[in-house]
Amino acid sequence: MHGKSNDKIKVIINMQLPNFFSKITKDKIPFIIGGVFVGALSLWVLGKVLAPWVRPTIKDACLTFLDLKQDRASGGSRVVDVEAVRVTTGTMTKRITTVGKLRANEEVTLRSEMAGRILEINFKEGEAVEKDDLLIQFENADLVAEVSLAEAELAMRQSDHERITKLRSQNIESVKKFDETKAGLAVAEAKLEKAKAQLAKSTIVAPFSGNIGLIDVSAGAYVQAAQDLVKLVDNTPIKIDFKVPEQNVHDVGVGQTAELRIDGFPDEIIMASVASVDASLDAVSHSLSLRATTPNDQGRLRAGMFAHISLIVGEKGNTMVVPESAVTRDGEREFVWIIMRGKTGRRRVITGTREAGKVEIIQGLRTDELVVTAGQIKLGEGTSVNVTNLESLEEALKEEGEAEAAAPKPTEIILAPHPVDVAVPAPETASSAAPTPAEEAAKEAVDPATA
Repeated sequence: MHGKSNDKIKVIINMQLPNFFSKITKDKIPFIIGGVFVGALSLWVLGKVLAPWVRPTIKDACLTFLDLKQDRASGGSRVVDVEAVRVTTGTMTKRITTVGKLRANEEVTLRSEMAGRILEINFKEGEAVEKDDLLIQFENADLVAEVSLAEAELAMRQSDHERITKLRSQNIESVKKFDETKAGLAVAEAKLEKAKAQLAKSTIVAPFSGNIGLIDVSAGAYVQAAQDLVKLVDNTPIKIDFKVPEQNVHDVGVGQTAELRIDGFPDEIIMASVASVDASLDAVSHSLSLRATTPNDQGRLRAGMFAHISLIVGEKGNTMVVPESAVTRDGEREFVWIIMRGKTGRRRVITGTREAGKVEIIQGLRTDELVVTAGQIKLGEGTSVNVTNLESLEEALKEEGEAEAAAPKPTEIILAPHPVDVAVPAPETASSAAPTPAEEAAKEAVDPATA
């Protein structure tokens, strides 16, 4: 009885759930595979497009959830130790950042002026040479003989001319003969000068002092006229060629200071001075070429090196600055953590020039606000903090003097919405007096539980 019931149940199931795979034929398989591939590709592209907007939201939501969970687990009494500083004003240099290439003060490739065989090479590769030092000597026996022949011919022509001159003074010889000997003397002198010039081409001397490069030929080799032989370079001082955009043309000039960072010396800043400015802009890139120089007395810098250049074109006073450690990044955006009444909040800022460990804040903060410089990784929105360096901070503020009576109204920033961004606090009304630094520090030092 039970067997017949099971058979009926199987028949009913088979009738209600037809076999799906029986409908898949060989001609439909490529279309199914293609559909799966196109669907997966579409999801990947959609994820890439939405990632810049979705990722920060998900990240901040997770951080907020974890912070809330941790606060609940600890009974809401979690306090994080941080270090903080006040936002101050100072002077920052106005700079133009660009790249450039080092160029030798003097550089020449020495070539042979004649075809011939090298007799001597009178230098060691890479050594320093002085101006007019003999570098390469070619075989010149035939040229020396040419000079001797020209000298002998000149002596003969000179004797003939002197004799004809005496006879002409006595009206014994004709004017034609006198003119012929005079012209012959001039031709002999010219032949001697030519022979000497050819002889001079058999030697190569240093046109200036510098360092000799590498040579690819040896003594005894036969070289052709105008063949490259060796390079001579003078790197003292060394030049730096770089360009600035068209909009900065009126900011640059001779005598300005440029700071160089060379990949070969990553921990050093090399100072240079602008020596010349090009007369016109490049027609294609619309940029202006400049050339700076630096002494390079130790000879460490070499022509061809790549340089990161920071050209100082002026100063900006009354600028808000914070330490570089206070600024954090989230993708392309920059933030700082501020402390208000013992709790933290993240605020987006716009930064400018960076110099000597300081960052210029263009928008997003106001002077005398408290920003976190260490311990940001443990912070979340509304996290209670204990400023470990608060005492030393307040002492420094007292030494600088009392703060202004009223803080300036902060500049509003119109930015893309962000779920965890902290709005800029509104300034106090004129009827209420601004708190002194000591009072504000006391508020921040109060335990969050009692606050």
